[in-house]
Amino acid sequence: MFKYWFIGFTEGDGSFIISKTGYLEFKITQSSIDTQILFYIKKNLGFGTVSIQDKVNKTHHYRVRNKEGIIKLIEIFNGNLYTEKKLDQFKKWLEAFNLLYGTNIIFNNKINVPCLNNSWLSGFTDAAGCFTVSIINQSLKYKQVQVRYILSKKGEFKLLSNIANLLGGKVSYLKNYDEYNMVINLIKLNIIIKYFKVHCLKTKKYISYLNWLKVYKLVINKKHFNNRDINVVLTLINKNI
Repeated sequence: MFKYWFIGFTEGDGSFIISKTGYLEFKITQSSIDTQILFYIKKNLGFGTVSIQDKVNKTHHYRVRNKEGIIKLIEIFNGNLYTEKKLDQFKKWLEAFNLLYGTNIIFNNKINVPCLNNSWLSGFTDAAGCFTVSIINQSLKYKQVQVRYILSKKGEFKLLSNIANLLGGKVSYLKNYDEYNMVINLIKLNIIIKYFKVHCLKTKKYISYLNWLKVYKLVINKKHFNNRDINVVLTLINKNI
């Protein structure tokens, strides 16, 4: 379960880096608030380093630079990627590795299709997903609560369309951000909720998910029409769902 979560998380937040001098590096950067996830990755892989990247902007990163670690990463990612952009980046990284070390590791250009049988979508959500709640005032007596699950990624229309087909969502283009959004609304959320029961989120986004889930249960059971429960919804929104 860690392997596919890690691949999904990397496709959202990781980088396969080639320096101008041909030096290779694998890196995942996170806010220092969520440093625990980087140590979680290091512990499960058994190699790499975690350190401060930027004290001012408060970020940490997980990095792998040595040959042995990079070979293990190649074994994990080769043939197991889902996004076109990351597949292209990995291909160039692998070619640079072969050139640098005189190896002949064959690149597997397979692009995988997301499914609900592994933790890839959980990792990708930890990196590129969000859980939103908004209240729309229709009248003084009636409030509509909008509960949504959203994935956003630049240049990955095909991937998000596949996920939308899997979960019953819709994909739209956000011109101001030059990226695509995949949105699932209230009545279709039961599929992704069942999925997260098995393939749990691992970053601090899990806390947001739990608060969001409380709102979902109130709204799906139509309990948000009374003052007490609408106040519960407001309180959870203020916790930055």
